Amino acid sequence: MQLLSILFGLAVLAGAAWLVARSADDLHAAVADLGLEPVIVAGGLGLFGTVLICQVWYSLLRGLGVAAPRFEAAPVFFVSQLGKYLPGSVWPVVAQMEFGRRWNTPRRTMLTANILMLAVLAATGLITGAALLPWSTDGGLGRYWWTLLLLPPLLLALHPRTIPAVLDWLFRLFGREPLGVRASGRSMLAATMWGFAVWLVMGLQLLTLVRALGLVDIAAAPASVGGMGLAWAAGLIFIPAPAGAGVRDAVIVATLAPHIGTAPALAVALASRVLLLVADVLLALAGAAAFPKRRKPLRT
Repeated sequence: MQLLSILFGLAVLAGAAWLVARSADDLHAAVADLGLEPVIVAGGLGLFGTVLICQVWYSLLRGLGVAAPRFEAAPVFFVSQLGKYLPGSVWPVVAQMEFGRRWNTPRRTMLTANILMLAVLAATGLITGAALLPWSTDGGLGRYWWTLLLLPPLLLALHPRTIPAVLDWLFRLFGREPLGVRASGRSMLAATMWGFAVWLVMGLQLLTLVRALGLVDIAAAPASVGGMGLAWAAGLIFIPAPAGAGVRDAVIVATLAPHIGTAPALAVALASRVLLLVADVLLALAGAAAFPKRRKPLRT
């Protein structure tokens, strides 16, 4: 296990180096267009927002009865997140299912935690967008009314029994043992609150980049926070895109273009993406460094 952890850490290091090298030109362009100080502040907000996403996952993990100490769960989450940059967006789930062995946790429980996390993030992102975007521009209500139609099914998905019940049905359909666990109502509430905190912080990241272009209009705040929530939700729903590539950027451009124009909005969207990638890489490296410290699995 010790050797496997070291080898995995080296693999994460290599993957992180490749991701950063691939995005170096974009990062340099962001600094040139927006300035070093706003990029640093936005990078810090992106790092904080990514940590909050981990809190969503961890709340659900504990609500499913997984006895995972926070200092061990966080490295698992951050390392697995590099897999979302591969086509299909399923690799973080696969990695977390394997890492669940550290806590003697069934693969199905880890799968449920990840699916619940995605549902919570998508639902809270859409709620944030639906609540703020109609008031971000003149005629915004007419432009974004359709987001309200998605809220009822997503709010239903936030109920502690909904998604686990669907998974149990699927397992039975394919002749597998049902999951047999349910997330607690308290954990779902905590995860939902963390989800709204994610979009507030991520929206502030976008707002920092927008203000670096000289926009001080008060409407930029709801456009940034609501746009980021809606953009991430769209990226999560469109599973084939690695880390929501293209989909998230298109939504951000669409929500910011009325305020700053299409070209500046695209520059902001790309800068946000590369800063969030850097945040994922830094946290994954920290997580990989922590893995060798664990000598044997927990007993639950």
